[in-house]
Amino acid sequence: MKYFEFGAENRELMVMLHGGGVSYRGVLPTAEEMAKVYHVVLVAYDGFNPDEPETEFKSPMDEAGRLGDYITEHYGGKIDILYGISYGCRALMEVLRDERLTITTAIADGMSLRDYPNIRSRWGKDVYCFFFTGLFYAIMGRPGPRRKKFLAKITGRELQEAERILYGKATWKSWKNQDYFLIGKKTDYSLFGKTHMYLWYGIKGSVDKKLSANLQALKQKGYPFEEKIFTDLGHGGLAGEHPQRFSQEVQAAHRRSLAGGTDDAV
Repeated sequence: MKYFEFGAENRELMVMLHGGGVSYRGVLPTAEEMAKVYHVVLVAYDGFNPDEPETEFKSPMDEAGRLGDYITEHYGGKIDILYGISYGCRALMEVLRDERLTITTAIADGMSLRDYPNIRSRWGKDVYCFFFTGLFYAIMGRPGPRRKKFLAKITGRELQEAERILYGKATWKSWKNQDYFLIGKKTDYSLFGKTHMYLWYGIKGSVDKKLSANLQALKQKGYPFEEKIFTDLGHGGLAGEHPQRFSQEVQAAHRRSLAGGTDDAV
């Protein structure tokens, strides 16, 4: 696990968690843009870091725990803005669980609101990963030209951007471990109450027909969060393709947090 830091002269700390199956380089330009305003810590997961190809991804809990150790040791456990994109939202939720940390603003961009199936047996988990994880591994883990085009299409991204975020040298075990330890684990949405929580979604090209209903269900259960839908952007497209616009949105959300926030949608 590696941490890239930018803008150390800035007072407020922003931690960025990239998506699953890809490298940190997908959001590197955005991290550099954010460093104009914040002290940015960009996390590079084990197993998906081109700079440390010998490492292996163990679990989102392991990554979050070590990040918590780092923030506690170096920054007294205080995070002003915690941002996760796509699978990074899984790690974000584990970071929220860390009682050592104080987090003012948390932004989950493209967070899945569907839990993994409740499978208990090792055999069942292996079978699930073979088919479910294996599909994404086939598309993203060893991407050829057609697969890159397919990925660009389903995420609403430009082909060049889709190619930039892919990392083709991760092991099957690293891919499998992304999902294996989340099978049977329920998302604890009560953790939203530990911070000012924002859920962002780029829905251009999306196939998730239940997003609106799932968000409404969370509201009805009383979980505090603000939502923002970007109809002109694909999944993760704000951080991936529009650094300046991303910076404006993050700063606006953080100002609302500092002002007391609101539970209403924006």
